[in-house]
Amino acid sequence: MAVGVLAAALTGTATNVGQEAGAAVVRAVRERLGATSRGQAALAGLEAAPGDAEARREAEAVLREETQADPELRSTLAAHLNTSVSRTTGSVVINGGKIRGSQISLGPVTVNKPNTTGGLLSLTAALLIVVALIVYGGVRLVVDDPPSGGDGQTVTARALSVAQTERMMPGLTDLPGMWASSIPPGAGGEGKCHEGRAEHKAAGGSGNNDLKVRFVAYACPDTTLAAEGYAEIVKARQNPGGMKEHPFPARKFGDESTTTSYQVADEYFADPSQVGRHLMSRARVGTVVIEMHYGPVRDEAGSESQAEQLMRIMCDRAQDAQAQG
Repeated sequence: MAVGVLAAALTGTATNVGQEAGAAVVRAVRERLGATSRGQAALAGLEAAPGDAEARREAEAVLREETQADPELRSTLAAHLNTSVSRTTGSVVINGGKIRGSQISLGPVTVNKPNTTGGLLSLTAALLIVVALIVYGGVRLVVDDPPSGGDGQTVTARALSVAQTERMMPGLTDLPGMWASSIPPGAGGEGKCHEGRAEHKAAGGSGNNDLKVRFVAYACPDTTLAAEGYAEIVKARQNPGGMKEHPFPARKFGDESTTTSYQVADEYFADPSQVGRHLMSRARVGTVVIEMHYGPVRDEAGSESQAEQLMRIMCDRAQDAQAQG
């Protein structure tokens, strides 16, 4: 289930797992898989092909070994997934499952327990499938909560403090892959909107492969000021290369978003490490305005899918920060 939540996050697939719990599961799985060479390989395979069954099986095998060796990790994942299922909109609640005599009770659902071992194994497999379908939004049997907002999640908009803005900025453990910090997460509060910054460089990057991701976030007092700020940065189209930007097709993030690209040519005065295509993603999530620079994208560095994934992580963190209250 935990690997399934990560795979859904990688593909941008909506699930019925609560955003806060889902983000916690994704962070825990990434951190644990990234702790060993085999886990790193499994994580890389899953990130490259999240829909591939073999890649998922390998990630599941590694994580299963980790949870068997670490009861605390197992308990953490179980707690988040259990909370997610019990609070899912339009779901079967599976808290407090019990076996009494010939019956198995899963919340409001009662199933007769088979008399044979083979039948019990078949029932167990079927129940696991039901749980998986709940996580992926395929089962809607009991409606116990009102429908939520866009992408299946209720969006909360509120002002953030400087400290909350700093915690919102992604650190090394929040990003997929191997990175090193150029500018560690930080925030200041001099303007109307608190400004958060973080910049990371792909680990192992050299002069010819200097992939960077730079996050800038403005946490504003209200959505009106945030919307004005978003409109301003979209209109200004300022980027580290000082180049002209062009529209770039990308998925929608938050309440409003846009993505552009610009090209750094191999000219006499150009920094060789930055030659290539760069992406600029801008979005507003409630009271937070986000600008992300990612590049260069070329054969040996970066990818459009990774840029989208990183922007999704930043937007999810902005939504989580506002929802936590």
